[in-house]
Amino acid sequence: MRHFPKIPTALLLAAGSLTGTAYAQAPAEQSNTIYRSSYFLGRGDTGIAIADDEEAIFYNPAGIAQGKGLYKKTVLLSPQVEVSKATKDLARDVTAQAGGSDKSKTVETVLNHIGKPNHIGVSDFTGIVLRRAAVGAFISSNVDLLAYKSKDQGGLEVVDVSADTNIGATFTLAEKLFTDSLLVGVTGKYMERGRGAISASAAEADQVQETLNDQSKFIGMGTGAGADVGLMWKPGTKMNFSLGVTAHNIGDTKITPTEPTELDLDLKQTIDVGIALEPTTRSSKARLLLDYHDVQGRVITNGKKRLHLGAEISVHDMVGVTGGLSGGYPTAGVYLDLYVLRVDLSAYTEEISERVGARPDPRYTIRIKAGF
Repeated sequence: MRHFPKIPTALLLAAGSLTGTAYAQAPAEQSNTIYRSSYFLGRGDTGIAIADDEEAIFYNPAGIAQGKGLYKKTVLLSPQVEVSKATKDLARDVTAQAGGSDKSKTVETVLNHIGKPNHIGVSDFTGIVLRRAAVGAFISSNVDLLAYKSKDQGGLEVVDVSADTNIGATFTLAEKLFTDSLLVGVTGKYMERGRGAISASAAEADQVQETLNDQSKFIGMGTGAGADVGLMWKPGTKMNFSLGVTAHNIGDTKITPTEPTELDLDLKQTIDVGIALEPTTRSSKARLLLDYHDVQGRVITNGKKRLHLGAEISVHDMVGVTGGLSGGYPTAGVYLDLYVLRVDLSAYTEEISERVGARPDPRYTIRIKAGF
């Protein structure tokens, strides 16, 4: 059996537990993204036109050029955790029954969760953000699991597992272009990326050893470099209108495998556009946003899933409430920003199938950011 050196633990846990043919259960847009913000997710995953500070690095690098002075922010740590409602409920129910003598109830609880998608994601970013330049390091990892009864397998239970891990560094430059209203930026990134994907059913039990002998069918690991380019137009109207465009993974980010693999490790090029209105008062701020992700449809094939709407109300930039519509589902979030410490809480839904409404996965996220 071949072993991939430095393969992420999350992939080994996911892939080593099941066997079968390669399958990617996670939504394509999730596996094609290396970092997502709890703050943005609670706001309908919008912000292409107004992204700032460390989030601009990943959403629209042109935003780094906003503001005055030289220094913007240092992010020491920003751990983020997200978990599916189904995963939270299953863990709660199984834990509650763990001390009982009737083990059949635990089995029944697990069976009752068949057909419900499970997801756990973690990420972190550390870096220094200056006006017009930023440097940082990131890590993100996702594990998705879905158990369901398959008509193709004669009604037998099938378990699909997929996982991805990204570790890398970023360097961002941004500048005004021709006028103070037009900003342009680019983020260069170098990363190590791993993926795992497996589907298994009881009918494939005799293929266990054969599959384990060839990890290339369900695990891939490699390194590569890529770039994102963003534009932001802020004409200075009374309602603070903004327009943003970001091309992620220009020309596709090619990941060179360290060992042969059947999995596609590359990150495909996508183009996102967004508009924003920011009416403000002396003590409060409101934001209305509309983003359209992957306008070319290279990753997100369903047009309804590309549309994102967001809204935000904040007081003194310290306390805020967010909401929106992401891919056809409502989102909500709150945050508390004390300058050296910020906490973001959000709830959103990820559609893991191609059709909106077919298999929604409600999720909760929390991010705690420390810096100055």
